[in-house]
Amino acid sequence: MPELQNIELSRTYEDVTQSRGDLYVELLSAIQKRLGHDEAVVVMKEAINSWGKTQGRTMLCHAPENFLGLLSDFGYAPDNGKTFGVQVEKCDDGGLDVQMTKCPLKNAWTAAGLPDDQIALLCEIASEADYGALEAAGFKVSIDTWQQGKSGCCVLHIRKKN
Repeated sequence: MPELQNIELSRTYEDVTQSRGDLYVELLSAIQKRLGHDEAVVVMKEAINSWGKTQGRTMLCHAPENFLGLLSDFGYAPDNGKTFGVQVEKCDDGGLDVQMTKCPLKNAWTAAGLPDDQIALLCEIASEADYGALEAAGFKVSIDTWQQGKSGCCVLHIRKKN
């Protein structure tokens, strides 16, 4: 029975994340109508980064270099890596590199029939949550967001901040 509960919980996480993806599309569209495309992207990135910062403060205990702890509390969250298909490429004293092999956000955008260039833009915008969270947690981060022709999804490169 616990395995069934884990599967149901993972489905719930995926559904919630897909709903967040739908919200991003609607917000971007509404902001674009009022402020134009470029300003809408700026506003979305700013808001999502700020939201990410509120999430990242709980991981300050891992700064400056507890990458294994960060992997556990961030990389594998919320369901031991199932929702995002987490694949660890590196986790050592030098940093943490994590490949997301799937993404419910991207799945929502694909299911909505959005073109690849729009999906790539939304991935870039959504990555601001991770930038905000990881920077607030005391780490340096760079993210290779999904681009047309790439397999999987984003790759996060997390390092010690200076």
